[in-house]
Amino acid sequence: MDLNIFSNCLNCSKMDLPFKYLGIRIRGNPRKNEFLNPIIHKIQSRLSIWKGKLLSIAGRLCLIKSVTSALPLFYFSFFKAPKQVCKAIRSIQLNFLWGWGSEGKKISWVAWDKVCLSVEQDGLGIKDIQTFNYAFVVKWK
Repeated sequence: MDLNIFSNCLNCSKMDLPFKYLGIRIRGNPRKNEFLNPIIHKIQSRLSIWKGKLLSIAGRLCLIKSVTSALPLFYFSFFKAPKQVCKAIRSIQLNFLWGWGSEGKKISWVAWDKVCLSVEQDGLGIKDIQTFNYAFVVKWK
C-alpha cells in the first residue's frame, strides 16, 4: 500500500523483478550460464562469420580487441563468469581470428596462450577473458 502512495507521489511506476538496469539483469543468478547469455550473443553478433570474410588478419585482430574489451567490461566488473561462459567467448574469438570466414574446420597457427600475451611479449595482445574477469572481480576485494 505504501509503495503505491510513494510511486504516485513521485510520479513513477512500479517494476517487477527481474528487470534490466544499464543492460544488467537485476535479481538474477550470475553463477548460471543463462545470466551471461546476452553478452555471448552480443559478442557473437559483432564477431560474425561474414565480417571475417571481409577483414584481413589485422582487421579481425583489431575487431576482437575492441569487442572483447568493451562489451563484457560492465558485466565482468561485477560478476565472476562461469568457466563455460569464458570458454564460449574464447571459442568465438578463436573462430573469428583463424576462421577466415569459413564454417569448416579451422587451423590455429599459434597457441592461444601465445596469442593472449601482450605485444611487448611477442603476442597479439588479445585479452584472455577468464584472466580479464578475474582481474575485475579481485578489485572488489
